[in-house]
Amino acid sequence: MDQNESHEAQQGLASRVAVSILVLFGGLIIAIIFVAFFAPSFTTFQSIAVIVVVVLAIIAVLGMMWAHWGIKYGNGQKK
Repeated sequence: MDQNESHEAQQGLASRVAVSILVLFGGLIIAIIFVAFFAPSFTTFQSIAVIVVVVLAIIAVLGMMWAHWGIKYGNGQKK
């Protein structure tokens, strides 16, 4: 990997870190708003299901994003 590829990898990494932080805090905010305002109208099971769906959505978004980065730049590492 030459210097240009290293610089490109760092730029890709920086944007993914920023998006990861935004996705995590966004999911946390959604969960808090749900619990504070909407959960009383749902049963306990339904509330738990909504929180689990939010967590799974966060994992899916972050997993796809980081897997793509890992596949793209992971094979270029010298051993």
